[in-house]
Amino acid sequence: MILKEKGLLTLDDHISKFELQLPDWSTKVTIRDLLKYTSGLPKINWSHIKNDEDIYADLRNIEHLNFEPGSAYLYSNNNIFIQRRIVEKLSGMSFNDFVQKNILIPSNMLEAVLDATQKNPQLVAAFNNDMVNDRPMDIEFSGWVYPNANDMYYWLSSLHSGKLISKESLMLLFDAYAKDSESALGKGIFENKELLVHEHHGSSFNYESFIHYNVKEDLSIILMTNNKNHKLHEIAESIENISNGRRFSIPQKSIYLTIRQTCYDNINEGIELYKSLKKNDPNTYNFSNENELNQLGYKLIEKHQIEKAIKIFKLYISEFPNLANAYDSMGEAYYLNGNNNLALINYKKSLELNPNNTNAIEMIKKIQN
Repeated sequence: MILKEKGLLTLDDHISKFELQLPDWSTKVTIRDLLKYTSGLPKINWSHIKNDEDIYADLRNIEHLNFEPGSAYLYSNNNIFIQRRIVEKLSGMSFNDFVQKNILIPSNMLEAVLDATQKNPQLVAAFNNDMVNDRPMDIEFSGWVYPNANDMYYWLSSLHSGKLISKESLMLLFDAYAKDSESALGKGIFENKELLVHEHHGSSFNYESFIHYNVKEDLSIILMTNNKNHKLHEIAESIENISNGRRFSIPQKSIYLTIRQTCYDNINEGIELYKSLKKNDPNTYNFSNENELNQLGYKLIEKHQIEKAIKIFKLYISEFPNLANAYDSMGEAYYLNGNNNLALINYKKSLELNPNNTNAIEMIKKIQN
């Protein structure tokens, strides 16, 4: 947006304009698509990526996009990677130098580190709930900013005060493909076109962070942890309630994280652990959170353990029998497993529960054709 305000690009420019030596699909993808994650670019294949050059090589080998640009949403860091290369092309600077000059220094982010390595004394190790540290990351990317909580506050203040970009540009960055999609800045909650709340969540390995900015109250909540438990949103909500003298609740433990490793090792034992904890310790874990089992199922899909994912989605449906998303997820698992008949049954059930489920509509057409 800084480059847009300088007249160096428009959001409707196709990325082929910037001569990045990308395939023909670059003539269809716009800057706006990159910002909204509607480019159709696939997710980065982390299994063999080691550096920027590997990402570039993968992009140049993509023959077809996952979908027509602007027609769907897929969060992919490939969008961010291309944005960085465009910034370098137009500014004549490295992305890190551009960020330092145009964001970090103006925002007084004096302690933020760019492209920190494991040897950096300011970088703490992340660990899981079994007290095991994450393995050292052997991937070398450029353009990653490592701020502390103070720096995040300075950035948030600069962003919303107009120090970095105009209010008009800020509103464009909050433009999301759909209500449940991420915008370039995370999530913006509006009322009568006025921003009420800005939230953004991010995680990598066992690092996790969350920002919550209440515009009306000028209240900023910034949470960072090196022991990811997917509880930061609930903690922030409790902090905001305490700040306003309202009743608050102590966040429950994540059932997803509690049974995840057991499910990886033995899916039947993992499901039995879920049932045992629900019977004997129902108030400690967040069994009412519909996203927990869904997240576990997709993590298993990501690990190419489709049969295990199907068992988790069966549990998901039994726990939330009237939830359209549960059947949608099951439909995807069956489809990936080559069982089109059961995939179709579940997609139709999902559509019955939610007639606005565009993914189910598209998948039903795809299977029947």
